[in-house]
Amino acid sequence: MSCTCALAGVEEVPAPLNAAGRAFALDDIHAMGQPEAFVFAPVWLIVRPDGSLHLTLRPEWAQKVAAKGWGTVHPFARYMAGAVPPQSLVVYAPRDRSELAVAARIIAAAHCYASGRIGDVALPDSRW
Repeated sequence: MSCTCALAGVEEVPAPLNAAGRAFALDDIHAMGQPEAFVFAPVWLIVRPDGSLHLTLRPEWAQKVAAKGWGTVHPFARYMAGAVPPQSLVVYAPRDRSELAVAARIIAAAHCYASGRIGDVALPDSRW
C-alpha cells in the first residue's frame, strides 16, 4: 500500500516484535497522539503480508469500523486485556478498488489519531 507516502511524518521502519509485514512510524515531530494511538510507539500502522492492516483508532472510530464490517478488534486486545488497547484493530485486506478506498480512509484516520490532529486542528486529548 503506497497511500502512506502522502501522510506527514511517515517513514517505513522494521516491524516491532518481529511482526510480519511492513511497519510505518511517525517521526518525533508528528507523533503527538496518546500512547494508545500506536501499535508500538512510534509505529502506528503495520501492513501484514496478506494485505490486512494492524492499527488503532479513537474508540468511537474503531466501533464504526467494526460495525461496518471493515475490521475487528485485534485478538491480543481480547486476550491480553490492558496490554493492548481495545481500539487496536485488524482491518481486513481490501479485495477491490472500493474497499481499497475505504482502507485508505481508515489509514488516514489512524494517522490523525497517532499524530494527534485532524488537519490543522489538534485533537482535544493530544500531546500538543
